[in-house]
Amino acid sequence: MEGPFPGLRELHKKLLLAAPLHEDGQASAALLMPCIPSEVGDGSAIQENVPVTNLCLDGAPTTWVPRDLTLLQLSLIQILIIKAENLCTESHIRCQYSQVVELLQQNGVDKTIIGLLNTSDKVLSHISSKCLSYLVLYQLKFQNEVNARWIQFCLNTLSEDPGSYTVMPCLMSLISVYKGILVDERIRKGDHLLQIMVALEDVFEGFCSTCMTECQPPLGAESSSRLSCLLDLLEVLVALRIELKLNVSLCKRVLSVILPQALNLMSVPVPYFVKKQVILVLKRCLLYKAGEDFLPSPHNLFNQQDAALDEELAVLATTLLNAVQQGWLLQVPSCGRSSSFGGANEGSEPGPDLVILGAASLSVLKALEIQFRNKACGGIGQGDAEFSEMPVYMAHLLNFLKRHLGWKEPVHFCEWVSLTFIEQDDDMLEVAKSLLQMYLHNPRLHSSTSGDENDIWKLPSHQCGMNPHCIFLLLLKNVLFDASVLLDFLISSETCFLEYFVRYLKLLKEDWPQFSLTCTFLDKSACLQVPSVANISDCPPQTVDMSRAQECSPHVDTSMVSGPKNDKQSLLSHCESSSSLGALQRLVEYDSSEDSESETSSNEPCLIIAQREGADSSYIDKQMKKLGLTSMCSAFYSTSASMQAASTTCQALGIQRQSAQCLVDLQEAISRLHRKKLFPYNPSALLKLLSHVCALSKE
Repeated sequence: MEGPFPGLRELHKKLLLAAPLHEDGQASAALLMPCIPSEVGDGSAIQENVPVTNLCLDGAPTTWVPRDLTLLQLSLIQILIIKAENLCTESHIRCQYSQVVELLQQNGVDKTIIGLLNTSDKVLSHISSKCLSYLVLYQLKFQNEVNARWIQFCLNTLSEDPGSYTVMPCLMSLISVYKGILVDERIRKGDHLLQIMVALEDVFEGFCSTCMTECQPPLGAESSSRLSCLLDLLEVLVALRIELKLNVSLCKRVLSVILPQALNLMSVPVPYFVKKQVILVLKRCLLYKAGEDFLPSPHNLFNQQDAALDEELAVLATTLLNAVQQGWLLQVPSCGRSSSFGGANEGSEPGPDLVILGAASLSVLKALEIQFRNKACGGIGQGDAEFSEMPVYMAHLLNFLKRHLGWKEPVHFCEWVSLTFIEQDDDMLEVAKSLLQMYLHNPRLHSSTSGDENDIWKLPSHQCGMNPHCIFLLLLKNVLFDASVLLDFLISSETCFLEYFVRYLKLLKEDWPQFSLTCTFLDKSACLQVPSVANISDCPPQTVDMSRAQECSPHVDTSMVSGPKNDKQSLLSHCESSSSLGALQRLVEYDSSEDSESETSSNEPCLIIAQREGADSSYIDKQMKKLGLTSMCSAFYSTSASMQAASTTCQALGIQRQSAQCLVDLQEAISRLHRKKLFPYNPSALLKLLSHVCALSKE
């Protein structure tokens, strides 16, 4: 005989095509039933894959390996279950496949697979865990019952030593089953999830505590992977708690006990990726976004208020803020940004890891917001209570960022939002919204000034790095005052820009004098920071005829072109930002509108073309002629007269004028889309606010 491979090969072809099985169900089930190799039972690896030799019908020998056979059988069982669940499969074929699955269950396939998990063979363990999860979910969906053997396996594993071979497959199986319940409406509403939770709650907390406290060096790859997998499971449990409002002890203890305990991992010698994952899970939990990577509809997380959930998050927030006061942020690492998608590469990009810096900063801010909200609601005047500890926490946060971002004196503290979240729009807007919310409800932060722009710097909101006008203006500056970028933010469902923008416009309507003073302050600060010739000699020059550029687009940011910043890095960042914005994917295209040609021609800014000294300029010259631009020189101005002209230009086209024009352009774009019924929601209230602000700018 040739062995089981010809039959499995034929079965594989039929399953891929969702074709009927010619054999009866018993024969197919017997062919798929995996066997436990003798080496697996004692927990050792299958090290001796001794080939089995048989003779074909023509007498030629053929060989097959038992381990490979088992892996193939497990993979085919997964495909069988997927096809049996798929509604695209013909009904009579689904019935045939379901019959084979039930025969496998009657033959104890789950017990066999659980036996395969006790091995150091990672491939076999992983495939076996996936196959077991498919079987458990199939039983929940179509047989309306929880697999008792699987529950007992999880109980036994979580009660044993965390270093056993079965821990990783157990955690992966729990993650797969919980995710399957979250994304399937048929089983998420039943009581089977509660049955699973209640069965595991007595042992799970102790298991987590053991894993997190026994991190003694040297920590091997197995222990690191186990911690990472446990953090994934904790996030899934929080997602279940938020999405399904599970009021069970297991989920509640994750937020109030286990995650606060995970904060201590910053001070123990665990790998960098584990510490980074702790910060990211913490951020998503505090943002009510746990599970956003795998939930089909992440916005379902923002449903009705849950008082019990708010109390659990308040415990987590308080624990985090207490840790911040004790120097927890100083333990948060920031390695160089990886130059590839993970792996064991040697190189890394220059600069700090902005992902972990941003996640840590946003976690602290959300914890501050939660604690501030609780204190405000607990006061006599709801929403008007002062949070006197806020400057202390903001000082800790700013010192943490200054250490990693390499700020130089003098420092404008409000820049930390733009510097930290330049690569993460959604988090940047979450930060801006949180800071604005705390600013609006804390009178100490927006006390009045004498009306002199020099006194603005003395405001507590500036000293704490949370002045809403500075943050909004720096946001506009980062997008080059491009109204179409703001329009993308307003239409996108991936950011909270609409909520933030409406709140800020309401503030701007009442606080226009402070906004004007802030603009003047920023203008003077920018114009005073003129670099020396030595600082700009290595930066790629931008050669543009400014008079022609302003004729082409009166809204072009001339201060960026002829008024460079105070060092080479700022110039390079401007060059990079201007080129990268050209590649922005716009959510709204005007090409389909009747007047698209006239609209785009009048509103699109001219391109600013950068050329390196000594480079071939023929192509650039052609493009500049098309735009009506002429090349002035091949290097930046190097005389004092040109620097004085740069300062004059900066003052002539100030940040207030550019911001006001950006809001006017945004109002016109929204109105145009709304008239054509292309805007995704009713923007009437937003347009009313914009009209009021634009009227103030013209006074």
